[in-house]
Amino acid sequence: MNKRKLAFASIACFVLASCDVSEVYPGDAYVDAVFINNLYDHYDDGLKEARESSNELITLQNGEHGYFNGSGNYDRPSSCIGFNQAKSCHPSYFQNADGSELDWSHDLVSGVGVGDWADQSPLYGISYSQTKKLSRLHDGFREGYLSKLYNGQIKCNAWGYYSMVVLGDEGYGTLFPAELTEASYFAFVARGGSDTPDSHTGRVSSFDINVTFYKYGDDLSTLQGTTVKLDDVKLQTNYSAEVTALVGFTFEDIGFDPSGIVGMSIDFESEDYYQGERISSDFSDGEEYHIGLMMLEVLFPDSTWN
Repeated sequence: MNKRKLAFASIACFVLASCDVSEVYPGDAYVDAVFINNLYDHYDDGLKEARESSNELITLQNGEHGYFNGSGNYDRPSSCIGFNQAKSCHPSYFQNADGSELDWSHDLVSGVGVGDWADQSPLYGISYSQTKKLSRLHDGFREGYLSKLYNGQIKCNAWGYYSMVVLGDEGYGTLFPAELTEASYFAFVARGGSDTPDSHTGRVSSFDINVTFYKYGDDLSTLQGTTVKLDDVKLQTNYSAEVTALVGFTFEDIGFDPSGIVGMSIDFESEDYYQGERISSDFSDGEEYHIGLMMLEVLFPDSTWN
């Protein structure tokens, strides 16, 4: 077994049922009533160092040959939803083989209790997220705390923090349970979240989001990162937990070969204001209010893994 496969085999997993995947922490971890207590900021070994030493940066703007984001309209919080901008540029990504269209709104079968295991296969071929989720492509994505990012759930559905991973500006980084061999595009589903007292009113927030992909170097042990910066990603904050957006890009548009990816990280900077005051994205700074990136899903749709 080579060093690369040993790295995958060393990822430990402990089981707690959740939707159709399992989680690494007890059911009450990261579901605290206090917003900042739910921060997830874990980086697997070597990823922060590889990110900081990365000398390859690809910067994208929103639009054609850049990154796609939600509906393409960010005039108000309720508009920051769905996948229509991506669909207008790449309609085949959102169709079945017979040409029928996949749906954004349905992401879980009905009648599922919070955190309960459920068979989501009735939504395959109907729901975009359930059809394209990573846990269908490789069983390794069904294990660990981050399995909630691979289970096809793209809205809160009254699950609260059980449905998402809460990120501060330092983000998180993970090694995958397998090596990517082929993929056309990368995407994630997210919204903003904050402890400011404007629930159900909300605001449109701006995020500069860095997505870093990691591959092993020629020695099969040293991680090397390539960072894709998404400038000025508009997401809604505090309007509704059901209003989320698909954000992503094609590998062809960025001129990057995805084969060999073994991990990724996401970090960000945010320009966000509440009542004229800048809101912090550093959860450790002691400020009164904070904003975070609420991650619900990570996708390499129709990809293959070794």
